[in-house]
Amino acid sequence: MTTEERVARLEGEIEHMATKADIERVTATLTWRMIIVAGIAQAIGIGALLQLLSRP
Repeated sequence: MTTEERVARLEGEIEHMATKADIERVTATLTWRMIIVAGIAQAIGIGALLQLLSRP
C-alpha cells in the first residue's frame, strides 16, 4: 500500500469520528433530558404520596 493510499484511507476513517464539540453537544442534551425526566418522576412521586396521605 502506498503512502497516498494510506493517507486516503485514514482521511476516510477520520470523517466518521466524533469531534469534542459533538460529544459536548450530546452530553448537554442528555443532561437536560435527565433533569426533565427526574422532575417528572419527582412530580409523579409527590402526587402519589399526597394521594396516599390524604386517605382517611
